[in-house]
Amino acid sequence: MATLLDPLTQQLQALREEIKELRAGKQETDLLLAPLRQELETFRQVIGETLADRASRRVAALPGELTPFYEMLLATGLSPDLTYALLRSAAETLGAAGLMQPDAVVEVLRERLEQVVSVSGPLVTPGGLRKVVVLVGPTGVGKTTTVAKLASHFTHGPQRVKTVVVTLDTYRVAAVEQLRVYARILKVPIEVAVTPDELAACVARHPDAGLILVDTAGRAPHDPACQQELRAIAQQPLTVETHLVLAAPTDSTVLQDVVRRYSVLPIQRVLWTKLDEATRLGPLVNLAHTTGLPVSYLSAGQRVPEDLEQATSQAIVDRLDIHAAGEAGSGEPAHRPELASTYA
Repeated sequence: MATLLDPLTQQLQALREEIKELRAGKQETDLLLAPLRQELETFRQVIGETLADRASRRVAALPGELTPFYEMLLATGLSPDLTYALLRSAAETLGAAGLMQPDAVVEVLRERLEQVVSVSGPLVTPGGLRKVVVLVGPTGVGKTTTVAKLASHFTHGPQRVKTVVVTLDTYRVAAVEQLRVYARILKVPIEVAVTPDELAACVARHPDAGLILVDTAGRAPHDPACQQELRAIAQQPLTVETHLVLAAPTDSTVLQDVVRRYSVLPIQRVLWTKLDEATRLGPLVNLAHTTGLPVSYLSAGQRVPEDLEQATSQAIVDRLDIHAAGEAGSGEPAHRPELASTYA
């Protein structure tokens, strides 16, 4: 028996030696990298302190009447740079006398913010050219529900256009069936494209449609399969308008990363969802400002189609809850029911 086990014993001993070598190598690597990590951390701290010092000096240079507004705008999630630019513009527009009137400051800030965020207008208009609209975005942002809302809006709303729904989301369990249920209720045709290569054929089968809405699978932006599918969509012999769907309760850093990774397509519009779950919309406004991408629609809730509205600059600024210094904000999530679209 001992003879039979000798080869196994030797293999186990060899594995133990390899593990020891790997551990020793890792320790040696950690020792080599430790000074570099420390240097990078020191560099990060210096940069952070420098930026904070610059921000402090810029704020100190503003008229004292604007300090409360600076704090209020930062509380909405707007970036320090955008906040400073808005307040500097307000100071230049109103002058010393105007800054003594908080309501006048609020009005100027609202006007400047409406200029910061661009909107795209409706997807299509009755009698206009046919459009193929592809909704893309990470998992869980509400693409499928938004497709249903848009389909309902254009088949039963005031701007009626013959609409077809196509789903590429065969990755998620029951995704196709979910959209089939919506399509059956809304009485709109539905096509299932198993791969992006089938998308053109699905579109070709509906030459009389004015609007074709394409739902796609939600995946993590850094997933290689996601990147592969996005490239496959971009290579199709179709003229499409791509809307990146972004959930409002998302961190600024994550939003920027999502836009960067989905730019493979490229992106023509952004569509904001889950506004009813967000406590502040500043990060989305920052993104709209830095990318220049126009906002197409706003979604706030699960109801189809009531919880969807065409984006306007005024509606977006309303949801930011800009108020005069000293006034109480709403303290509630940035959802305002009176802004939602309704149908007779």
